Amino acid sequence: MFVPEAEGDAIESAASFGGELKALLDGFLATILKTVGADAGVIRLLSSNGRELHIAGAVGLPPEVYEHESQVELGCGVCGKAAREGTISSAEAGTCAWRSNPQFFGDDCKRVIAVPLEFRGKLIGIFNLFFRSEQEITGEATALIRSFAEMIGISLDNFRLVRENRRMNLMAERQAIANEIHDSLAQTLVYGRMRMSVLQEAIRKQDELLIRKCMRDVNEALDSGQKSVRELITHFRCQMDPLGLQHALQVLVEEFGERSGIALEYSNRVADPGLPLEHELQVFHIVREVLANIATHSGASHARIQVTRKGKRYIFIIEDNGAGMSQETPLDGHYGLTIMRERAQRIGAEIEVESAAGCGTRVQLTFSAP
Repeated sequence: MFVPEAEGDAIESAASFGGELKALLDGFLATILKTVGADAGVIRLLSSNGRELHIAGAVGLPPEVYEHESQVELGCGVCGKAAREGTISSAEAGTCAWRSNPQFFGDDCKRVIAVPLEFRGKLIGIFNLFFRSEQEITGEATALIRSFAEMIGISLDNFRLVRENRRMNLMAERQAIANEIHDSLAQTLVYGRMRMSVLQEAIRKQDELLIRKCMRDVNEALDSGQKSVRELITHFRCQMDPLGLQHALQVLVEEFGERSGIALEYSNRVADPGLPLEHELQVFHIVREVLANIATHSGASHARIQVTRKGKRYIFIIEDNGAGMSQETPLDGHYGLTIMRERAQRIGAEIEVESAAGCGTRVQLTFSAP
């Protein structure tokens, strides 16, 4: 049976999206269902690689059907037809039964409608309406559905623009902070230089007490400067793609294959995590660091990135079929784990590394939704 609307809201629809977008899409779906008499609805957004559709909002679907339908190929069934032809398409629900729940699409749902979501002529997703009966959609209902599709497309694009503007503003603020830190570092360097001059004079006079004091001062200045530089480089100077983590990872994957010659498989089952900028920065640079190690040290012919979400936990897995490392190999130093773990700590994440000689290496990054 269809889940009643009140219960459907409890389903983790668009759980991997930001709360603002989820609220927006849920509101659209609830209005559409009431207006056209549908029993359930789903809004799917096109993945960054343009080959899959991911659920961004769902009302009225049973949890097990939601799970099966969370990701589908763009060319699949009635959704694929709507995408290819750019028109509203309708089909018997049985065409979806092979992929998902045969009982649901056989008994509780008789007809499925797919509506392309476009903005300025570009496909950005599909939304589906599910009907308990075999009834055909009237011309008036079709016009309403088309109007809703246009509004959803405009709203999604506006949401994207707002989020990109926020991200760019945050990046500009971070750049300003980085400049201030850089200026403060100059004071530390000046102090260190002054103490070096005193140290040279102490050495000339063979003043052991002053020599030890100057050496301590210089050492403290170097420690302070090194800490500031590391923070500057690894935190404030990190650049992020204005289009977000998903787009940045897609570009990184494409560039990795071209430069390294290693076949890289990329599987992302989280359409849009909606993470804060700090999380996006650290996740991106951790993934990039792991790929750099694979390209430089592993001797692998194949690598894989998997992005999933279980409950409130995001999981990024990067693995390769390379030479791996024996238990005697100092893993932290060899694989650059120190910096990666520092990055992970900033967002409350955990990094696990598994590696054995001749069996490749597996790195898993896990963190909770902020």
